[in-house]
Amino acid sequence: MARRKSISRKQSASKSATRPRNTRRTTPVPTHATTPTQDGFPLPPDVTSAKERLADGWAYVFRHRTLGLLGRLVLHEMQGSRTHISCEVAGDSADPMTAERAAIFQPLAVELVYLIEDRAGVTDGAPWAWIDPSPIATVSGEWVESKLMQCEHCDAGVALLLFADQATDHGGLEDYARKMYRQVQQTNLPTYVIGPALGGGPLMDRPADILKIWPERASVRRLRPDEFNPIIAELAQAHCS
Repeated sequence: MARRKSISRKQSASKSATRPRNTRRTTPVPTHATTPTQDGFPLPPDVTSAKERLADGWAYVFRHRTLGLLGRLVLHEMQGSRTHISCEVAGDSADPMTAERAAIFQPLAVELVYLIEDRAGVTDGAPWAWIDPSPIATVSGEWVESKLMQCEHCDAGVALLLFADQATDHGGLEDYARKMYRQVQQTNLPTYVIGPALGGGPLMDRPADILKIWPERASVRRLRPDEFNPIIAELAQAHCS
C-alpha cells in the first residue's frame, strides 16, 4: 500500500539513496510552466535529458551514459490548472541495477519538482505518495533478439545471448539488460548483451561491445567473434564433461 508523507529535501535525498521508489505528487503548477532543464539546470555528469509529448502532458526522460535510462519526470495536466507529477525510476524492483539508477535519478527528480513549484509560485505542494517501483513500459511491439546456446551432448542451455542491435553506447547495452531482466532471471544461465558490430570490413573481423550481466556482472569488453566464440564454446563443452 502506498504511504503518504510530506518530506523535506534532505529527507527525500536520504530515502531515495537507500531504497529506490517512485513518487507521485499533485500540485497546482500551471500547465505552461517551463522546466528547469530548459534554463540550464545543472545535471550530474554523464546525465542527459529529453522532452517527450504525452497525450495528457509531458515526460522529461533522463539517461546516463553508462547506466542507460534512469527514469522519467512525468507531468500530467489536470483540471483546475493542476499538474500531477510522477517521478518514475526505470527498472524492475528485483534488479540490483535499479537501485543504482535510483541513487542518481531520484534525488535529482525531487529537486527538479521543488524547482518547478518554486518557479510556479507554489508555496505548499501536496504530499508525496511513495510507491514501489515498477518497470517503465517498453514500446508496443518491441522485440529483443535472443539466442540460447546449448550443450554439445545433451542440448541443455548453457548461455543466453541478447542482441542489442540499436545500442549506441554502454548505456544502450544496459537498456537491453533492463528490459530483459525477468527473462534473464528465469533462464538463469550465463547471459551476455552483444552490441552491433563496429567499424567496416568483413563481419568476422569487426568487434562488438559485450556486457556480461548474469549470474555475475562484468565490465564491457570489446571482442571480435574469434575472441568471444571460444568463451561460449568452453561453456558448451564443459557442461557434460
